[in-house]
Amino acid sequence: LNGLSFVISGKFSNLSREEIQEKIKLNGGKLVKSLSSKTDFLIAGDNMGPKKKIMADKLNIKILSESKFISML
Repeated sequence: LNGLSFVISGKFSNLSREEIQEKIKLNGGKLVKSLSSKTDFLIAGDNMGPKKKIMADKLNIKILSESKFISML
């Protein structure tokens, strides 16, 4: 995850939001609050707002499920 930036949205079943944030930081990634052209990934959980998906699609940001994020670690 070194050098990659992530936005987290929604609720997750296996990891808490805090655990995801910690794993991103421990593996050299950067946590950002909002989507921009500089964001690499959106980690999408249940009940993610539809505006975030629209924005991610518009900016060509890759959307990861919780399981796909875990497999990247």
